[in-house]
Amino acid sequence: MPVVQTLDWQLHEALPRNRERFSFCLEPGSEASRASLQRRTSIQKNPLLTLFPPVNLVRKEFSVSKQLALSLLAASIALEGFGEPAAPVGLLVNGVTQPLAIDRDVTRFTWRSADSQRGARQTAYEILVASSAESLAAGKADWWDSGKVASDRSASIEYAGRALPPAARCWWQVRTWDKDGQPGPYSGPAFFDTGLAQNEWTARYVWDGTTNLNNFAYFRKTFLLKGKPKLAKVYVTAHNDYLLYCNGQLLGRGPARCDPYFRGQYNAFDVTELVRTGTNVFAAIGHWHGIYINSAVTAKPAFLLEARFDYPDGSSSTMGTDGSWKVLAHTAFIETNTVLFHLPAPNKKRPSAPVDPRLESGGAQPSDLDDPQWASRTVVVRTDYHTTFTPFGGAGGAGNRAAIQFDSRLEPAGWQGVGFDDSGWASATVVDRSDYHWFAQMAPAENEQAELKPIDIASTNGTWEVNFGRCIDGWPKLTMRANYPGDAVRVQYFQTPDERKPAGWDQYICHGGTETWKPDIGRHTSFQLIKITGYAGELKASDVSGVWAYCDAEVAGRFHCSSELLNSVYEMCERSARQNVQQGFISVDANREQSEWTADCWNIGNVLIYNHAHTMMLDQVVWNYAVEQLPNGNFPACCPAQRSRCIPEWSMYWPMLLWQQYLFSGDSTLLRAMSPRLEAFLNWVKRFQDPATKLIDPPGWRISEYAGGNTPNGGYNTATACQYYENLRIASRVFSVLGEANRSALYLRQAEEVKAGINSNLFNGEFYLARTDRQEMFPLASAWALRFDLVPAEAKAKVLAAILRAGKPNLGGYGGDAFYSGLLNAGGGDYVVRDLARYRPMLQANKANWEGFGQGEANHAWTAYPGYLFQKYILGIQPTSGGFATFDVRPEIGGLTFAEGAVPTVKGLITTRWEKGANERFSLSVVVPPNTRASIYIPRFSKAGFALMESGKRLWPPAPQSEDPGVLTVSEEDSAIKCVVGSGAYQFSEVPL
Repeated sequence: MPVVQTLDWQLHEALPRNRERFSFCLEPGSEASRASLQRRTSIQKNPLLTLFPPVNLVRKEFSVSKQLALSLLAASIALEGFGEPAAPVGLLVNGVTQPLAIDRDVTRFTWRSADSQRGARQTAYEILVASSAESLAAGKADWWDSGKVASDRSASIEYAGRALPPAARCWWQVRTWDKDGQPGPYSGPAFFDTGLAQNEWTARYVWDGTTNLNNFAYFRKTFLLKGKPKLAKVYVTAHNDYLLYCNGQLLGRGPARCDPYFRGQYNAFDVTELVRTGTNVFAAIGHWHGIYINSAVTAKPAFLLEARFDYPDGSSSTMGTDGSWKVLAHTAFIETNTVLFHLPAPNKKRPSAPVDPRLESGGAQPSDLDDPQWASRTVVVRTDYHTTFTPFGGAGGAGNRAAIQFDSRLEPAGWQGVGFDDSGWASATVVDRSDYHWFAQMAPAENEQAELKPIDIASTNGTWEVNFGRCIDGWPKLTMRANYPGDAVRVQYFQTPDERKPAGWDQYICHGGTETWKPDIGRHTSFQLIKITGYAGELKASDVSGVWAYCDAEVAGRFHCSSELLNSVYEMCERSARQNVQQGFISVDANREQSEWTADCWNIGNVLIYNHAHTMMLDQVVWNYAVEQLPNGNFPACCPAQRSRCIPEWSMYWPMLLWQQYLFSGDSTLLRAMSPRLEAFLNWVKRFQDPATKLIDPPGWRISEYAGGNTPNGGYNTATACQYYENLRIASRVFSVLGEANRSALYLRQAEEVKAGINSNLFNGEFYLARTDRQEMFPLASAWALRFDLVPAEAKAKVLAAILRAGKPNLGGYGGDAFYSGLLNAGGGDYVVRDLARYRPMLQANKANWEGFGQGEANHAWTAYPGYLFQKYILGIQPTSGGFATFDVRPEIGGLTFAEGAVPTVKGLITTRWEKGANERFSLSVVVPPNTRASIYIPRFSKAGFALMESGKRLWPPAPQSEDPGVLTVSEEDSAIKCVVGSGAYQFSEVPL
């Protein structure tokens, strides 16, 4: 939907009818509101404001016809060309709004332009960074004044000022110059907080003196403050999990899933409003899982906290974990668990000296890796720490999740708050974790997001069955009113109502009376239906709910079209991808696969970046894999993990994730940091390349169509070769961005050699062979070639036709991303719209994505790729340079009569809507954010001659030269008319002649 950028109004809802219902939003006192009020010229001249005044206008809804809305928007934007440029909005530091801790090695600034006139672009900027809000207001940029910098960049600008101190709050603002060289006002002030480097922590690691698996510990520290701080911050982490309280109030949980030996994550909280003069207390629950086999980080348990207090008189104080903290080792959590059983485990390997990549095989044997230098390059020391694995499929049908067992009779009342008597608690045990390394977590924190009430409650033979209508990630909230002390209430989780085997269970031992319980720590499970045993009395809907929990997300993308099936599929996919982010990407929630897998991260991560504003999840994935890169250059398939399969096809997603993160963030510092790792990986792959055919046959597990599907994967095959080709193209682009022309040319030449090898050895002129020794037609193989544009232009229609003739393929859950991408990229929208019926069973069963089409786990978000493919191909929105400085709008219109939606970017919201009208009329509306340039491809819908109009003016056939500041060029390309435009709202229409 169109967006009036001047006032940051968003048209929230659109119905696929002749009339549409729009909702404008402007939060009073918000950044957008303040920016709007600065634009006196726009407010005076904007005719929309006489209809929709901005004061206190929050989600006021009204109905207007589509054409009237578009006309009003066009008129508004045309009149916005008067006056000075607007103040920038949407300020980010390291990709986050006002982060509470950042690593200072690279500090990056991002903002959005609020200029909405056509062709608006930035020509220069100035950034001010100060030590206080007062200094910034006075114009004293005592940390950094960039001066006027001639540049149109507004994403990931590197800090170049004085060295910033640790644990400090810094204030910044930015102003820009427009295309006419006119400066605008400064943005509103924003802050960012620096974090703690490895040598700046003064706190010590503590635990409770025990080492058993599934280990819980309660920590407390009472402390005095001499006065009310002007700023109070706490930095905290644990291995594996913590819940942190300040003066009895829950602050949050964390950290993100990580390997503390290489890139541990810590969180920061602002507790200024919670602490007070006099007595205060920090309290925490720490939880160590032990080891689970597909995320086997053999790190020992630890809890670490440091608080820093700054006072108005300029003084400061620090406190942190040490031996003076109190600990309760034997808590209300029952630590023995029958789900766990024991296997011999290898010792932890870790570097004997600081290095970047982990020096271990990641579960692959040296013979599999085929690296003659492996032994001499692996320099490790072994710890003396032996432990056990928690394998998948443990007893009781609970997968690898240790059930939460909580005996409320043992819970000390009020232990998280001030005034609790902890004199009977032991002193915390100081432990040595000096080989852990911590970095500020930029990925969002996990929180409770909503509570779902049941749609049905039934009782059978003493078992209550509660159905929440769809499968969610999180935990139940249950109130008992009639149970006696010692009663055991057990909850079993089922991802679908007809599932026989539970996805896990938890148990609560009652203390009697009215009591409410949430099993909200540890590895959570997923459920649509829960079965409750041991509950006394009648279970009412008011006493049970499903708590939906996942990492915070600002959902700003959307998609809607003429197919209700596609609308439902999109909603399910976005929701599934969002809820499967639990302190990191997970595949099947609590049942197994608790760490990030490269292929899963690609499928799920793209749904996030196409729909969630400035998410940093892909950035976290790229870094996690980078620090665990193997000595031979390969990547593990799963991360963080000590033991992981070698899956070369999935390793090839790491370069794709790296490039995708750059396209959406514009962060070239990430490319610079990762370029040596990218080259090391490509050098590893090249060792398995046939010098004659240029095809590759790397070692390891080959599963290009898991789970399900029947496409052959081994040997010299199309899927792996196509990915290698794309990786080489990405390397060429990366080094081009970094200004290394020779390396860029080298990788482009290698990519073209691989492309020629594929077309010479795997293409029979009609379709692509799955592998060199198989002559049958497997549709997925040809789809891989179409996906990455390897098919010769003259053969593309023939290859697409061969796929369509083959009928409905036997498609695996993972293979669907490549299959649909290839068809949509080649104009096969009609086929894809029909084939998406394979998602109906998911919608009907539990409204969550599954591992495969008819098999596998019933909550597995890696089949959620329609949640980004619809916007990428059907709406046609694809970035072509970093940070959406340029992008394409090239819609695939097959199989539908209209489609509309939006993609959030660091430049602003991109919105499109296309519609096939009567009498071969086609229309396409696009809103291009400020400081961007779009190449818009209007397909030739009319079979006869037509004129292309834009906002009532003819563009093609070529019209007299226009003075429109937005439309830059118009040309004919393939079966479309290409219009290169600057920012603004555009309405294109094909009118038959």
